[in-house]
Amino acid sequence: MLLKVTVLLLALSIGKSDVITKPILSLQPPWTTFFSYEKVHLTCGHLDLMGLGDILWYKEGKKFHQTSRKTTVISQSGQYSCGSQDSALSDPMNITFYNDWLILQTPYSVFEGDAVILQCQGWKKAKLSKVTFYKWRNPIYFTKENKPLSIEAARIEHRGQYSCNGYMKSGNIHENSKPVILQVQELFPQPELRIKNSTEAMSESPMTLSCETQLPPQRSASRLYFSFYKDNRTIRGRDQSTEYCIPATIMADAGFYWCVAASEDGQVQKQSLRLEIQGSTSLPMVPMGHRRIQLVLGITLVLFGLTGITAVFLYYFRLLKKAEGTAAPDPARGPFIPGTPETLKASSSQDLESCPVYTNAISKDPSPREEDSSVIYSNLVLP
Repeated sequence: MLLKVTVLLLALSIGKSDVITKPILSLQPPWTTFFSYEKVHLTCGHLDLMGLGDILWYKEGKKFHQTSRKTTVISQSGQYSCGSQDSALSDPMNITFYNDWLILQTPYSVFEGDAVILQCQGWKKAKLSKVTFYKWRNPIYFTKENKPLSIEAARIEHRGQYSCNGYMKSGNIHENSKPVILQVQELFPQPELRIKNSTEAMSESPMTLSCETQLPPQRSASRLYFSFYKDNRTIRGRDQSTEYCIPATIMADAGFYWCVAASEDGQVQKQSLRLEIQGSTSLPMVPMGHRRIQLVLGITLVLFGLTGITAVFLYYFRLLKKAEGTAAPDPARGPFIPGTPETLKASSSQDLESCPVYTNAISKDPSPREEDSSVIYSNLVLP
Protein backbone atom coordinates (compact mmCIF):
# COMPACT_ATOMS: atom_id res chain seq x y z
CA MET A 1 0.00 0.00 0.00
CA LEU A 2 2.82 2.37 0.89
CA LEU A 3 4.42 1.72 -2.51
CA LYS A 4 1.16 2.61 -4.33
CA VAL A 5 0.80 5.85 -2.35
CA THR A 6 4.43 6.79 -3.06
CA VAL A 7 4.09 6.18 -6.79
CA LEU A 8 0.82 8.13 -6.89
CA LEU A 9 2.35 11.14 -5.12
CA LEU A 10 5.31 11.02 -7.50
CA ALA A 11 2.92 10.99 -10.45
CA LEU A 12 1.09 14.03 -9.13
CA SER A 13 4.34 15.95 -8.62
CA ILE A 14 6.01 15.32 -11.99
CA GLY A 15 3.07 14.32 -14.20
CA LYS A 16 1.39 10.95 -14.56
CA SER A 17 2.76 10.33 -18.05
CA ASP A 18 6.33 10.40 -16.71
CA VAL A 19 5.67 7.40 -14.44
CA ILE A 20 3.53 5.17 -16.67
CA THR A 21 3.05 6.43 -20.20
CA LYS A 22 0.12 4.12 -20.94
CA PRO A 23 -1.43 0.87 -19.65
CA ILE A 24 -0.41 -2.54 -20.97
CA LEU A 25 -3.07 -4.95 -22.26
CA SER A 26 -2.52 -8.70 -21.82
CA LEU A 27 -4.69 -11.78 -22.30
CA GLN A 28 -5.10 -15.35 -21.10
CA PRO A 29 -4.68 -17.82 -22.79
CA PRO A 30 -1.76 -15.97 -24.43
CA TRP A 31 -2.79 -16.50 -28.07
CA THR A 32 -4.25 -14.29 -30.77
CA THR A 33 -6.55 -16.91 -32.35
CA PHE A 34 -9.29 -18.92 -30.67
CA PHE A 35 -12.24 -21.14 -31.47
CA SER A 36 -15.67 -19.55 -31.35
CA TYR A 37 -16.68 -21.50 -28.21
CA GLU A 38 -13.71 -20.19 -26.14
CA LYS A 39 -13.56 -17.28 -23.68
CA VAL A 40 -10.64 -14.89 -23.32
CA HIS A 41 -9.66 -12.88 -20.23
CA LEU A 42 -8.23 -9.41 -20.89
CA THR A 43 -6.16 -7.61 -18.25
CA CYS A 44 -5.37 -3.89 -18.22
CA GLY A 45 -2.05 -3.59 -16.38
CA HIS A 46 -0.35 -0.76 -14.45
CA LEU A 47 -3.48 1.34 -13.93
CA ASP A 48 -3.79 0.15 -10.32
CA LEU A 49 -0.54 1.98 -9.46
CA MET A 50 -1.82 5.21 -10.97
CA GLY A 51 -5.07 5.34 -9.01
CA LEU A 52 -7.14 6.47 -11.99
CA GLY A 53 -10.51 4.94 -11.09
CA ASP A 54 -12.62 2.74 -13.35
CA ILE A 55 -11.14 1.02 -16.37
CA LEU A 56 -12.63 1.68 -19.79
CA TRP A 57 -12.62 -1.08 -22.41
CA TYR A 58 -12.59 -0.33 -26.13
CA LYS A 59 -13.35 -2.38 -29.22
CA GLU A 60 -12.45 -0.92 -32.61
CA GLY A 61 -11.79 2.39 -30.84
CA LYS A 62 -15.29 2.59 -29.25
CA LYS A 63 -15.99 2.06 -25.56
CA PHE A 64 -18.04 -1.07 -24.94
CA HIS A 65 -17.51 -1.74 -21.23
CA GLN A 66 -16.50 -0.09 -17.94
CA THR A 67 -15.33 -1.98 -14.87
CA SER A 68 -13.91 -1.26 -11.44
CA ARG A 69 -11.61 -4.26 -11.84
CA LYS A 70 -8.75 -4.54 -14.31
CA THR A 71 -10.05 -7.76 -15.96
CA THR A 72 -12.87 -8.48 -18.39
CA VAL A 73 -13.99 -11.43 -20.57
CA ILE A 74 -14.54 -11.35 -24.35
CA SER A 75 -15.76 -13.87 -26.96
CA GLN A 76 -15.90 -11.83 -30.17
CA SER A 77 -13.28 -10.95 -32.76
CA GLY A 78 -11.98 -7.38 -32.85
CA GLN A 79 -9.25 -4.91 -31.97
CA TYR A 80 -9.21 -4.31 -28.22
CA SER A 81 -7.60 -1.69 -25.98
CA CYS A 82 -8.06 -0.30 -22.48
CA GLY A 83 -7.46 2.82 -20.40
CA SER A 84 -9.14 5.30 -18.09
CA GLN A 85 -10.51 8.80 -18.35
CA ASP A 86 -7.17 10.27 -17.21
CA SER A 87 -4.77 7.97 -19.07
CA ALA A 88 -3.76 7.19 -22.61
CA LEU A 89 -5.08 4.03 -24.25
CA SER A 90 -3.04 0.86 -24.34
CA ASP A 91 -1.59 -0.44 -27.57
CA PRO A 92 -4.38 -2.20 -29.51
CA MET A 93 -4.51 -5.98 -29.73
CA ASN A 94 -6.17 -7.97 -32.52
CA ILE A 95 -8.01 -11.08 -31.33
CA THR A 96 -9.80 -13.47 -33.71
CA PHE A 97 -12.39 -16.18 -32.99
CA TYR A 98 -12.81 -18.86 -35.70
CA ASN A 99 -15.54 -21.35 -36.43
CA ASP A 100 -13.14 -23.65 -38.32
CA TRP A 101 -11.93 -27.21 -37.92
CA LEU A 102 -8.33 -26.12 -37.60
CA ILE A 103 -6.52 -23.02 -36.27
CA LEU A 104 -2.90 -22.01 -35.76
CA GLN A 105 -2.24 -20.48 -32.35
CA THR A 106 0.59 -17.93 -31.98
CA PRO A 107 1.65 -15.82 -28.97
CA TYR A 108 0.25 -12.29 -28.89
CA SER A 109 3.42 -10.62 -27.58
CA VAL A 110 6.88 -11.76 -28.69
CA PHE A 111 10.18 -9.95 -28.15
CA GLU A 112 13.67 -10.74 -29.38
CA GLY A 113 15.14 -13.65 -27.45
CA ASP A 114 11.77 -15.11 -26.37
CA ALA A 115 11.06 -18.80 -26.72
CA VAL A 116 8.11 -19.12 -29.13
CA ILE A 117 5.70 -22.02 -29.62
CA LEU A 118 3.29 -22.28 -32.57
CA GLN A 119 0.69 -25.03 -32.29
CA CYS A 120 -1.88 -26.40 -34.72
CA GLN A 121 -5.17 -27.06 -32.89
CA GLY A 122 -8.24 -29.04 -33.97
CA TRP A 123 -11.84 -28.22 -33.07
CA LYS A 124 -12.55 -29.30 -29.46
CA LYS A 125 -9.05 -30.76 -29.17
CA ALA A 126 -9.52 -33.16 -32.08
CA LYS A 127 -6.49 -35.33 -32.77
CA LEU A 128 -4.33 -34.25 -35.73
CA SER A 129 -1.70 -36.13 -37.71
CA LYS A 130 0.74 -35.41 -40.52
CA VAL A 131 0.84 -31.70 -39.71
CA THR A 132 2.87 -29.26 -41.83
CA PHE A 133 3.74 -25.71 -40.79
CA TYR A 134 4.21 -22.97 -43.38
CA LYS A 135 5.80 -19.53 -43.45
CA TRP A 136 4.70 -17.31 -46.33
CA ARG A 137 3.15 -20.47 -47.84
CA ASN A 138 6.50 -22.29 -47.87
CA PRO A 139 6.70 -25.53 -45.79
CA ILE A 140 9.16 -25.18 -42.89
CA TYR A 141 8.29 -28.03 -40.48
CA PHE A 142 6.56 -31.44 -40.67
CA THR A 143 5.43 -33.63 -37.78
CA LYS A 144 3.51 -36.90 -37.86
CA GLU A 145 2.18 -36.53 -34.29
CA ASN A 146 1.31 -32.81 -34.33
CA LYS A 147 4.21 -31.61 -32.23
CA PRO A 148 4.36 -27.80 -31.90
CA LEU A 149 6.80 -25.68 -33.88
CA SER A 150 9.33 -24.31 -31.40
CA ILE A 151 11.63 -21.31 -31.85
CA GLU A 152 14.30 -21.29 -29.15
CA ALA A 153 15.10 -17.57 -29.37
CA ALA A 154 12.99 -15.31 -31.56
CA ARG A 155 14.70 -12.84 -33.89
CA ILE A 156 13.34 -10.06 -36.04
CA GLU A 157 13.64 -12.26 -39.13
CA HIS A 158 11.13 -14.68 -37.57
CA ARG A 159 8.39 -12.18 -38.28
CA GLY A 160 5.98 -13.31 -40.95
CA GLN A 161 2.78 -15.06 -41.96
CA TYR A 162 2.38 -18.62 -40.65
CA SER A 163 -0.21 -21.34 -41.25
CA CYS A 164 -0.61 -25.10 -40.82
CA ASN A 165 -2.55 -28.04 -42.22
CA GLY A 166 -3.10 -31.64 -41.19
CA TYR A 167 -5.39 -34.68 -41.15
CA MET A 168 -8.31 -35.15 -38.72
CA LYS A 169 -10.43 -38.18 -37.72
CA SER A 170 -7.94 -40.99 -38.31
CA GLY A 171 -6.44 -39.33 -41.36
CA ASN A 172 -9.62 -39.10 -43.42
CA ILE A 173 -10.11 -35.31 -43.53
CA HIS A 174 -7.43 -32.81 -44.55
CA GLU A 175 -7.88 -29.27 -43.21
CA ASN A 176 -6.00 -25.95 -43.52
CA SER A 177 -5.76 -23.16 -40.98
CA LYS A 178 -6.17 -19.46 -41.69
CA PRO A 179 -2.85 -17.57 -41.93
CA VAL A 180 -1.68 -15.75 -38.81
CA ILE A 181 0.90 -12.95 -38.52
CA LEU A 182 3.67 -13.47 -35.95
CA GLN A 183 5.04 -10.14 -34.70
CA VAL A 184 8.50 -10.05 -33.12
CA GLN A 185 9.28 -6.78 -31.36
CA GLU A 186 12.69 -5.31 -30.68
CA LEU A 187 13.78 -5.99 -27.09
CA PHE A 188 15.92 -2.86 -27.03
CA PRO A 189 17.38 -0.56 -29.70
CA GLN A 190 21.04 -0.51 -30.73
CA PRO A 191 22.98 1.07 -27.85
CA GLU A 192 24.66 4.43 -28.27
CA LEU A 193 28.05 5.08 -26.68
CA ARG A 194 28.25 8.60 -25.30
CA ILE A 195 30.70 10.66 -23.26
CA LYS A 196 28.76 11.54 -20.14
CA ASN A 197 30.92 14.51 -19.13
CA SER A 198 31.93 15.58 -22.64
CA THR A 199 31.52 19.29 -21.92
CA GLU A 200 33.98 19.04 -19.02
CA ALA A 201 36.41 16.52 -20.48
CA MET A 202 39.93 17.86 -20.83
CA SER A 203 43.11 16.14 -21.92
CA GLU A 204 44.07 15.11 -18.37
CA SER A 205 40.73 14.69 -16.58
CA PRO A 206 38.62 11.54 -16.00
CA MET A 207 36.09 10.66 -18.68
CA THR A 208 32.94 8.57 -18.23
CA LEU A 209 31.53 6.55 -21.12
CA SER A 210 27.83 5.66 -21.03
CA CYS A 211 26.25 2.80 -23.03
CA GLU A 212 22.66 3.98 -23.52
CA THR A 213 19.62 1.94 -24.55
CA GLN A 214 16.18 1.15 -23.08
CA LEU A 215 13.88 -1.78 -22.46
CA PRO A 216 10.16 -1.52 -23.39
CA PRO A 217 7.60 -1.09 -20.57
CA GLN A 218 6.41 -4.69 -21.05
CA ARG A 219 9.91 -5.93 -20.14
CA SER A 220 10.88 -3.31 -17.58
CA ALA A 221 11.58 -6.08 -15.04
CA SER A 222 14.23 -7.64 -17.30
CA ARG A 223 17.93 -6.90 -16.83
CA LEU A 224 20.55 -5.88 -19.35
CA TYR A 225 24.30 -6.37 -19.10
CA PHE A 226 26.93 -4.09 -20.61
CA SER A 227 30.53 -4.59 -21.68
CA PHE A 228 33.07 -2.09 -23.04
CA TYR A 229 35.80 -2.50 -25.63
CA LYS A 230 38.77 -0.51 -26.90
CA ASP A 231 40.29 -1.26 -30.29
CA ASN A 232 40.55 -5.07 -30.30
CA ARG A 233 40.38 -5.86 -26.58
CA THR A 234 37.88 -5.97 -23.73
CA ILE A 235 38.34 -3.24 -21.12
CA ARG A 236 35.35 -4.23 -18.96
CA GLY A 237 33.35 -7.45 -19.00
CA ARG A 238 29.61 -8.02 -18.48
CA ASP A 239 28.12 -5.85 -15.76
CA GLN A 240 24.78 -4.20 -15.05
CA SER A 241 26.36 -0.76 -14.88
CA THR A 242 25.91 1.26 -18.05
CA GLU A 243 29.01 3.37 -17.37
CA TYR A 244 32.77 2.96 -17.67
CA CYS A 245 35.25 5.52 -16.38
CA ILE A 246 38.54 6.25 -18.12
CA PRO A 247 40.92 7.46 -15.35
CA ALA A 248 42.53 10.17 -17.54
CA THR A 249 42.21 10.86 -21.23
CA ILE A 250 45.90 10.91 -21.93
CA MET A 251 47.48 9.81 -25.19
CA ALA A 252 47.69 6.20 -23.95
CA ASP A 253 43.87 6.10 -23.78
CA ALA A 254 43.34 7.37 -27.31
CA GLY A 255 41.63 4.88 -29.61
CA PHE A 256 38.31 3.50 -30.78
CA TYR A 257 35.78 2.53 -28.12
CA TRP A 258 32.45 0.70 -28.35
CA CYS A 259 30.04 -1.14 -26.07
CA VAL A 260 27.74 -4.16 -26.22
CA ALA A 261 24.35 -4.46 -24.50
CA ALA A 262 23.04 -7.99 -23.93
CA SER A 263 20.05 -9.69 -22.34
CA GLU A 264 20.61 -11.69 -19.18
CA ASP A 265 20.69 -15.01 -21.04
CA GLY A 266 22.84 -13.57 -23.83
CA GLN A 267 20.32 -14.43 -26.55
CA VAL A 268 20.08 -10.79 -27.64
CA GLN A 269 23.28 -8.78 -28.08
CA LYS A 270 23.69 -5.44 -29.85
CA GLN A 271 26.82 -3.39 -30.46
CA SER A 272 27.13 0.37 -30.58
CA LEU A 273 28.97 2.35 -33.24
CA ARG A 274 32.67 2.92 -32.59
CA LEU A 275 33.61 6.17 -30.88
CA GLU A 276 37.04 7.70 -31.46
CA ILE A 277 38.64 9.32 -28.42
CA GLN A 278 41.71 11.48 -28.92
CA GLY A 279 43.69 11.55 -25.70
CA SER A 280 45.76 14.69 -26.35
CA THR A 281 42.91 17.01 -27.34
CA SER A 282 39.52 18.05 -26.12
CA LEU A 283 38.03 18.27 -29.61
CA PRO A 284 34.62 16.62 -30.04
CA MET A 285 34.68 12.86 -30.53
CA VAL A 286 32.71 11.55 -33.48
CA PRO A 287 31.31 8.02 -33.94
CA MET A 288 32.85 6.16 -36.86
CA GLY A 289 29.49 5.97 -38.63
CA HIS A 290 29.41 9.77 -38.91
CA ARG A 291 33.09 10.32 -39.74
CA ARG A 292 32.68 9.03 -43.30
CA ILE A 293 29.80 11.47 -43.88
CA GLN A 294 31.86 14.36 -42.53
CA LEU A 295 34.82 13.32 -44.69
CA VAL A 296 32.67 13.27 -47.85
CA LEU A 297 31.18 16.66 -46.98
CA GLY A 298 34.64 18.09 -46.30
CA ILE A 299 36.03 16.86 -49.62
CA THR A 300 32.96 18.22 -51.43
CA LEU A 301 33.38 21.67 -49.85
CA VAL A 302 37.09 21.74 -50.73
CA LEU A 303 36.34 20.85 -54.36
CA PHE A 304 33.70 23.56 -54.56
CA GLY A 305 36.17 26.05 -53.08
CA LEU A 306 38.90 25.14 -55.55
CA THR A 307 36.44 25.36 -58.43
CA GLY A 308 35.37 28.85 -57.36
CA ILE A 309 38.93 30.11 -56.95
CA THR A 310 39.90 28.69 -60.34
CA ALA A 311 36.93 30.41 -61.99
CA VAL A 312 37.91 33.78 -60.45
CA PHE A 313 41.50 33.47 -61.65
CA LEU A 314 40.41 32.47 -65.15
CA TYR A 315 38.05 35.45 -65.34
CA TYR A 316 40.78 37.83 -64.16
CA PHE A 317 43.31 36.53 -66.69
CA ARG A 318 40.72 36.82 -69.48
CA LEU A 319 40.27 40.48 -68.59
CA LEU A 320 44.04 41.03 -68.69
CA LYS A 321 44.32 39.30 -72.04
CA LYS A 322 41.44 41.31 -73.47
CA ALA A 323 42.96 44.56 -72.24
CA GLU A 324 46.37 43.72 -73.71
CA GLY A 325 44.74 42.94 -77.07
CA THR A 326 42.91 46.29 -77.32
CA ALA A 327 45.62 48.71 -76.13
CA ALA A 328 49.31 48.65 -76.97
CA PRO A 329 51.75 50.22 -74.51
CA ASP A 330 52.67 53.86 -75.30
CA PRO A 331 56.00 55.12 -73.92
CA ALA A 332 54.66 58.68 -73.87
CA ARG A 333 51.75 57.69 -71.72
CA GLY A 334 53.27 55.04 -69.53
CA PRO A 335 51.97 51.52 -68.92
CA PHE A 336 48.29 50.72 -69.50
CA ILE A 337 46.40 49.69 -66.32
CA PRO A 338 42.92 48.17 -66.71
CA GLY A 339 40.13 49.13 -64.39
CA THR A 340 39.85 52.16 -62.14
CA PRO A 341 42.55 52.11 -59.46
CA GLU A 342 42.41 54.05 -56.24
CA THR A 343 43.97 57.55 -56.32
CA LEU A 344 47.40 57.57 -54.73
CA LYS A 345 48.30 60.20 -52.18
CA ALA A 346 50.41 63.12 -53.42
CA SER A 347 54.14 63.06 -52.69
CA SER A 348 56.98 65.59 -52.94
CA SER A 349 59.23 63.02 -54.55
CA GLN A 350 60.99 63.98 -57.75
CA ASP A 351 60.08 60.59 -59.27
CA LEU A 352 56.35 61.35 -59.56
CA GLU A 353 54.82 61.97 -62.97
CA SER A 354 51.21 62.34 -64.11
CA CYS A 355 49.96 59.34 -66.18
CA PRO A 356 46.51 58.88 -67.71
CA VAL A 357 44.54 55.85 -66.54
CA TYR A 358 42.12 54.55 -69.17
CA THR A 359 38.82 53.05 -68.12
CA ASN A 360 36.35 52.72 -71.04
CA ALA A 361 38.14 54.10 -74.14
CA ILE A 362 41.65 54.98 -75.28
CA SER A 363 42.35 58.51 -76.52
CA LYS A 364 44.21 58.76 -79.84
CA ASP A 365 45.77 62.06 -78.75
CA PRO A 366 48.14 61.60 -75.79
CA SER A 367 47.64 65.23 -74.73
CA PRO A 368 44.57 65.76 -72.51
CA ARG A 369 41.53 67.64 -73.73
CA GLU A 370 38.66 69.11 -71.76
CA GLU A 371 36.02 67.11 -73.66
CA ASP A 372 37.83 63.80 -73.14
CA SER A 373 35.84 62.41 -70.18
CA SER A 374 37.43 58.95 -70.47
CA VAL A 375 40.84 60.09 -69.22
CA ILE A 376 41.58 60.31 -65.51
CA TYR A 377 44.89 61.66 -64.23
CA SER A 378 46.60 60.20 -61.23
CA ASN A 379 50.00 60.35 -59.60
CA LEU A 380 51.89 57.07 -59.81
CA VAL A 381 55.38 56.19 -58.69
CA LEU A 382 57.35 54.97 -61.70
CA PRO A 383 59.79 52.16 -61.19
